[in-house]
This record gives sequence, C-alpha cells and structure tokens, in this order.
Amino acid sequence: MAEFLFEIGLEEVPARMIAGAQAELERRVVAMLERERLVIPHVSGGEVAADMGHPGGLRVKSFSTPRRLAVWVGSVAARQLDVAEEMVGPAVKIAYKDGVPTPAAMAFAKKAGVAVEALKTVTTAKGEYLAATSVKAGRAAVEVIAEEMPKELAGIYWAKNMYWRAGRPERFVRPVRWLLALLDGEVVPVSFGGFTAGKTTRGHRVLAGDAPIEIASPDEYEQKMLAAFVIVDVEARRQKIRKALDRVCRTIPETRWREDHALVDKLTHLTEWPTVIAGEFEKEYLALPEEVLVTVMRDHQSYFAVESGGSDIAGKLAPHFLAVLNMETGAAGEAVIRHGNERVLRARFNDARFFWEFDQRVPLVARLELLEKVTFQKDLGSYAAKTDRVRAVAEKLAALLRSRECEIDRTSLDQAARLAKTDLTTELVKEFTELQGQVGGLYARAQGRGETVATAIYDHYRPQSMEDAVPRTVEGAVLGLADKAD
Repeated sequence: MAEFLFEIGLEEVPARMIAGAQAELERRVVAMLERERLVIPHVSGGEVAADMGHPGGLRVKSFSTPRRLAVWVGSVAARQLDVAEEMVGPAVKIAYKDGVPTPAAMAFAKKAGVAVEALKTVTTAKGEYLAATSVKAGRAAVEVIAEEMPKELAGIYWAKNMYWRAGRPERFVRPVRWLLALLDGEVVPVSFGGFTAGKTTRGHRVLAGDAPIEIASPDEYEQKMLAAFVIVDVEARRQKIRKALDRVCRTIPETRWREDHALVDKLTHLTEWPTVIAGEFEKEYLALPEEVLVTVMRDHQSYFAVESGGSDIAGKLAPHFLAVLNMETGAAGEAVIRHGNERVLRARFNDARFFWEFDQRVPLVARLELLEKVTFQKDLGSYAAKTDRVRAVAEKLAALLRSRECEIDRTSLDQAARLAKTDLTTELVKEFTELQGQVGGLYARAQGRGETVATAIYDHYRPQSMEDAVPRTVEGAVLGLADKAD
C-alpha cells in the first residue's frame, strides 16, 4: 500500500471559500479512490474527518492555505483489484445450432473475454442460457488517478468561478499555478488548468521566494512546507494565531484581546505564516460608541480589539489593537508595519467620528420623511410603508401580551417601531451597513428618546442566527417579531 498526496496551487483564494472547498476536495478524493477500488470503502456516520483512522484502515488528512488545497491519503493500492463479473448471454437454443456455436455465442464470448469453450450453461426461470465469468483486470493506480482527478477538481463547487485562459474550458475559483501529485515517490501526471502535476510545490510568496520545493514522498510534505514558512495544517495555524495574540497582548499591561471566533477563522484562512503585532490609537476616539470602533477594527481592518483586564473597568475598550500579519520580520520592519496600520485605523476612526457628528444634525424623527425615498421591495413600497405595517403588527402583539398580563410599554414600543428604520438614512449606516439597528439605538439614546426605545431599536434585528442573543426587553422582542413577520 502507498501514500497519496495531491496539492493544487492557486492565486489567493477568498478566505470565506476555503474551508468548504477543502472539505469537498477531501470527500471527492476519498470517494474517487473508493469508487475506483484503490482503497477499502469505509463506513462512517458522518463526513470524513481529517487525520483520522476509519473502518477499513483508511487514513485521510486535508490541508489548505490561501494559495493551496491539499489531500493526503494513506494505504492506497498500487493497482486496482481485479473484479470477477458473472455475465448471462443468449439462450442456448440461439447460441448453438446442431452443436455448433452460432455468431451469437461467439459474440458473447468475445464480449466476456473468454474462449467459446469456456462458456457455461445456466438454468433460469425462462430456460437455459449461456453464461460466463468475466474478469476485469485492475489498472495501475497512477493511470486511474491521473484520469479521474481532473473530473473531481472540475466538480468542486465555488460561489464564483473564473476563466483565465482564452479559448480554454477550465473554470475555477482562481488561476491554477502548480499541481503536485505523488503516489509514494512516483509522480501522478494529473493535468488541469494548463499544468501537469510534478513533485514540486511553492512556499511562502515572500519569505520563501519563487524557488520550487521538491517533495520526495508524501510523508515529508508538512515538514518541507514548514521549512518554507507555510503551515499547511489549518488547526495548527489557528492555534498559532491564538497563542500569538495571547503572547503579544501580555506586553500591554492589564489588557486582554476580545475573543472573536469568526475573525480568528477568517485570519486563519488569510495567512500561511501568521504573526501578530500590537498597535495603539489616541484615547480621544474612545468617546465614540464601542460598537462603531470595534466594527471598524474587525470588519474593515481585520484587527482584534483590546479591552481592559483590570477588575475595576474589565471589558472596557482599550486604545490598542492587534493585527495578524502573513509575514515575519524584525523589529524595524514591525515598526514600519505598525505605523502604517495605525495611520489607516486613525483615518477610519476619523471617518466614523465625522459621520457620527454629521448625523446628529438631523434627529431620527426628522428622518421619517426620508424613508419615503428608500425602497424596501419594489412590490411592497418604501420603508415608510413598511414602518406603518410593522407598527400595526407590533400593536396587535402588544395587545395580545397585555391580555395575558405581560407588562409592556406600548407607548415606547410604538415610538421604537416608528423610528426603527430611520438609521438607514444616516451616513454612518451607509458607511458601516453591518451596524444598522445598532446605530438607530445609539442615536435614539444620544437624542434622549429613552432607554426603552433605544434598547428596542438596538435589538430589533436580533437574533440573526441560532448563536445570536435575543432582544433584551419585551419591547425589543415584540418589535423584532413584527419586523420579521412583515
């Protein structure tokens, strides 16, 4: 049995697409090897798990970085198993005439790959028929994989594909740059995207340069890539990022980085050799709402927010951030990168502060007429019409709750329903669309609309997923239900 390694090298793939493609390539490779009788089929209650033994002895591990997808499979046969197949042919009375084989018998023997003398007779419910045992000889694994792998690559689902060679049919998420395919030490000549697989790959684009890296056998792949500044194991890369965030944050007294699983995952798929640096910004920006600052850092710059770890102000945003780089450099290089990141973040914060101050010139209640010009859906009218419908539904829900002795502030609820969508006309939401709803709640609070109204507006999009929190108040829950129902 042999080890099989396949890697496809690409231009940088969007981070959001990598995990799904990695899992699909793994499933396709395993299914192909099983279908072609090159591994023993396994029985599993779920998907193939990376680096896990399976019933039947199948071992599989997949890898990915922004520039590559790879799969390693242990215990692959060098050749397909021969397959014996029982074939039933023409009726005996048609196959022989006066004891002499007819053309029908000879054609059946040729199809089965046996001599006419080797044909046998079987009795069925319909009478006596000729039969033969046909043995389909197995092909070499190298030949089979080279033929089947391009089909599996072409079948991977991508949310967006692209052409990159004029007049060529291949479509893939990004242009192919190299292929690596080995069965033990033998090259498997898989062809796709204008390349034929060899035994070389590429390391980190900057730290390792363009020199090809030869992989002599599949078992040395991970170590050779580490030497070329590429951590191909996704989980190892994720843990390196988390440990680096912890280590760098300890250099800032009494602070901790704000946990953000989604951002860790994103940066895991954006890097091959992650390192972390810390930066800071002026304390004056902390006067802006925390939601705005964190959104700028996380969604626009992919920075981790830093918060105070002191017991008196634990959880409060600190004037620092952590940036994950796909680089390794010395102190002088880090200083230049840090300065550049701080400049960019300062500019983004200045934009946010300008929008915040500019929006305050027009209170939410004065923005109601602007909703007439914002389309909700072409057949359902404007957001002003939607607001009227939501207010009516919210009122009916509030009346139902009151009839069941549930305390609810119907006046505040109606105010919240009336103003809930006005933040769609603000400059801050136009710039940071992910903050809609929250900005409305923050503006309502800043404009003295009352905490009940502000909280209901702030929470009315919740929950947006199974993991999201629900609205904190009855008024917010009713407003959210009315909005979703509409």
